[in-house]
Amino acid sequence: MYIGIDIGGTNTRIGLFPSLEQPDFTPMARFSTSLQYGRQLTLLRDALRDVEGCHGIGISVGGRVTKDGQAVSVAHNLRDYEGKPFIRDLAALVGCPAETLRLAHDPVCGLLAEQKFGSLRGSDRCVYLTLSTGTGAAFHLRSAAASITTSIEFGHQLLDGNERECICGQVGCLETFTGGRQLEMRLGHSIAQISDQAFWNTFCDKLALGLVNLVQLTRVEVVAISGAIALNNVFFLPLLQEKVAARLRGFTLAVMSAALGEDAPLIGAVTLLAMPDGAIAH
Repeated sequence: MYIGIDIGGTNTRIGLFPSLEQPDFTPMARFSTSLQYGRQLTLLRDALRDVEGCHGIGISVGGRVTKDGQAVSVAHNLRDYEGKPFIRDLAALVGCPAETLRLAHDPVCGLLAEQKFGSLRGSDRCVYLTLSTGTGAAFHLRSAAASITTSIEFGHQLLDGNERECICGQVGCLETFTGGRQLEMRLGHSIAQISDQAFWNTFCDKLALGLVNLVQLTRVEVVAISGAIALNNVFFLPLLQEKVAARLRGFTLAVMSAALGEDAPLIGAVTLLAMPDGAIAH
């Protein structure tokens, strides 16, 4: 028995997995993510109070992780989590050895799940992109001799001519056009209410620019996209593919939906437990 935890900028989900080799799980809990680190630990402790016989806990979190995989280094939507000894604290609360807990940035977990069970199976050059509270990505490159899997601050690449201030402190970030939280702060309402085609044209045009930049830098060939923004709008992926094709030269990028949907980071969190040490460049 294994436990997966997905701590997003908005919600936290917990699932119980009978195996590391199947994506099937039993939902255990879902609650609003607390912006207060201590309160979040209490919520996790209460949710896991009655769990017995667990062989490992994998955690996906909406923030970059320290190189040793033990803590959150930067989380623009979860500032109070930064620098706290997350693995040590959670292990102490739930009574598990720290060695049985693994932590990674949520797009890395989404990527691992889609590679093992979903849309990215068989791809040596791929990227997982999530469009939700924030805009995050991770990519995988593999050759005959080596491979790398790492997350990137995709939403915080700078767009020339963009004067919008981002919550990260920079001016000009892509995420000021694509991040759910920032757009809601600017517009005063959820973007789920927006049907204006001009808005979505701009959204996809800016996102396509970011993807073209990524392809030119890494030569990834396929992107699996998840998050409520993409999954709840049937027109979104075809429009984005059209925008990418119009800009990209010399390479191609296949744009597809993440087969595991919003479950990908949760499933990928447990997949972390099967990864060898050093397999992920945090």
